[in-house]
Amino acid sequence: MRRVILGILAAGLVLGGGLPSASAETGSKSDPSGDALRQIDITRLMVTNGDQRVVMRIKVRDLRKRGVFNVHYWGGTTGTPPNRSVIISTRLVDDERVLEYLTCGREDCQQVRCRGMRLDWRPVADVIVMSTPQRCYPRPRNNPDAPAPAVGRFFASAEFSEDIDSTNGLLTVQRG
Repeated sequence: MRRVILGILAAGLVLGGGLPSASAETGSKSDPSGDALRQIDITRLMVTNGDQRVVMRIKVRDLRKRGVFNVHYWGGTTGTPPNRSVIISTRLVDDERVLEYLTCGREDCQQVRCRGMRLDWRPVADVIVMSTPQRCYPRPRNNPDAPAPAVGRFFASAEFSEDIDSTNGLLTVQRG
């Protein structure tokens, strides 16, 4: 958990530089190939930010059955990181898929249950597809019935042993 929190804070420092990003219901962001170990080398993040679900696709140079892959979902357009955010994390353990949903403040994260999450780990296609309902995104304490954020900012990260990779910059996608 501490490693995840440190990753959020480090990514926030890197991503806070006002980098340009795409804006649409569906968007993608390329990342250079060859900047990490091949089994965790993220080459593209694609996100469809729908009214009901968020579908995230991570393209990896040579996806295997090892590594931890995370998609960070920041609502709104300000805050690095914002007051409320999400990390959807996946890994394979003994050929069993593990998918976790973490809600985060600026300094801490906690695993919460999110019914309806889906995971497809496709080593032959070198892609991981994660999908989660918008209803799981944390709402303000004073308005728990508020809709999901109208805009999502996304980035992906991966780790294997001591090696890490992440997409360069934020992908901004309007909610459909």
